[in-house]
Amino acid sequence: MGCPGCFSATDEWSRGTKAPGIRLKSANPGAHRSSGKGLLAANVMKVCFLLGSGISRPASLPSVDELTSQVLAPKEFFRCSDGVYRRVEAVQQNPMLVQKQITDMERIEQLLRWLKGNAEVRYAADTERRVNYEDLACLAAQIHNDSLDEYENPALGPFICCALNALPGLCSEGKLGELAGQTVNYIADVVADMLVKLPSNQRHLEVFQQAASDNRFEEVNLFTLNHDRLLEHFLRARAVAVVDGFDNENSLGIRTWNPALFDMWRTHARAPVVRLFKLHGSIDWRRFRPSETQGGERASNPRREEYVGIRSNPALANAKDKQGRAHEEVDRALFLAGTFNKMLDYLNHVFLELHYRFHRILADTTRLVVCGYGFGDKGINNRITDWMCLSTGQGDRKMVLIEPRALEDVQRRARGAIAGKLMAWKDEKRFVHLQSPIGNPDVTWERISYALTQ
Repeated sequence: MGCPGCFSATDEWSRGTKAPGIRLKSANPGAHRSSGKGLLAANVMKVCFLLGSGISRPASLPSVDELTSQVLAPKEFFRCSDGVYRRVEAVQQNPMLVQKQITDMERIEQLLRWLKGNAEVRYAADTERRVNYEDLACLAAQIHNDSLDEYENPALGPFICCALNALPGLCSEGKLGELAGQTVNYIADVVADMLVKLPSNQRHLEVFQQAASDNRFEEVNLFTLNHDRLLEHFLRARAVAVVDGFDNENSLGIRTWNPALFDMWRTHARAPVVRLFKLHGSIDWRRFRPSETQGGERASNPRREEYVGIRSNPALANAKDKQGRAHEEVDRALFLAGTFNKMLDYLNHVFLELHYRFHRILADTTRLVVCGYGFGDKGINNRITDWMCLSTGQGDRKMVLIEPRALEDVQRRARGAIAGKLMAWKDEKRFVHLQSPIGNPDVTWERISYALTQ
């Protein structure tokens, strides 16, 4: 017998019982998104999905543990002339350059190992808690930001002294912040390199395609914390229009960031359509800057014309704009890695826009589906908690969690702001736990939508 609030083989759904007043229809992949005309108002809803790394694992993309193992092997990478760390065997590198950098990569490895050891001491009481690459990125970022007086933290003083004493000869006090910054960049580049991997099985993603085609839902918004490109590639291959905030490809082979597109999705010529918000960025996002023309004047502020985009056609990398300038990639992939430090970046440029959209769209939504997310991001948890607790009159809000672990285990691993509320929400019948992994034959869109509409 299943726990209250969870579905089991003997629940109402399995018996074919429908909730009173809800007329469930089969999703029609060819149907256009309805604006509500011809449907009962009570049957037309807006739904948001919040997706974490758990939706990428069935496609055989690297796990957090696999990413961490690779991060702890820096000597397989070296820093290229553009400052990006790449695999030694992946590029035609100068052997002398690689040899020269061995010491630099060893220094990064020493710092990573030391940071990992200190983090393990902190979490020693929690036998299930394993230190991962995001913990290491957060610690290194704090040292780096403090050294720049970007986010100074006097409490880091003893920690930095311990590092200098424990790692004699690694670097001087003034250089530790620089090494920490290189370590942060290295971690980001390793993660981007590994997430380029082609996915295998993608059948589990069909529920999102079916949601986009279900005309009982006026809007389908996908908010993901993942950096990979799994979801958008899958949906576009299935003829679902994905509005991701980037324009169509221009003559330079670049799709430029244009968040106004999120407001024009209803005019999209194709259907079905979803809006996709990558709250932590993506491995294919870059900053671009027009290069100087030959013989032209040097720009007084070269960053003035910088913009964010996606290089959708690498064959046009050398194409020129009307002023005869190529648009060059600046720096590395634009995504967030770390733990608590990510919340500081939520206030910056593209991420501020995305998190504003998350806040506003949630406020106008009564249904949320969470999948592949373990409630480990404090900033995201605050958004969910506020949304569930601060209703503004749209009616009862409901959250559906797709998660194979028992609810007690979910609570134990979740951060405190939300862990203590899940059971109360379940008792109020505003939270439903579908205790199955995404991809399980039992986890169909029909079953999920039933949980949303009952």
